[in-house]
Amino acid sequence: MAGVKLNLVLAGAHMSGLALNHQVTGLGASLVKAVKTASVYKMYSLGPRPALIRQGAEPGCGHSFEVEVWAFPIERVGEFLRDGVKPPLAIGDVLLEDGTSEKGFLGEAYAVKDAEEVSSFGGWRAYLASKQ
Repeated sequence: MAGVKLNLVLAGAHMSGLALNHQVTGLGASLVKAVKTASVYKMYSLGPRPALIRQGAEPGCGHSFEVEVWAFPIERVGEFLRDGVKPPLAIGDVLLEDGTSEKGFLGEAYAVKDAEEVSSFGGWRAYLASKQ
């Protein structure tokens, strides 16, 4: 299976230049593209990481966010899922602006009950920049 890749959508601290990106690059993952999600999500701050929560099925029921698609060597994906995806984050289907979907980070709704909604920033990187 050498050479086989699995794309994952990253929406927060694992994106290029951010605090946990070394976990991604250390596994041999490579950036495929920077894209936007479909406008069906809200984003919340869970401290050092965000949570994307889908609001409904139809575009326009939420916001669109800047995210990155990374290609992981298939033989390293399990290691990333084991070490890099901790509750209340999960992996699910992330709908992209172009109508396609990729596996990626989402949050569980219970975790954002008292969390700060940061949707107006359009992405985690912009939210972090606002804090400096």
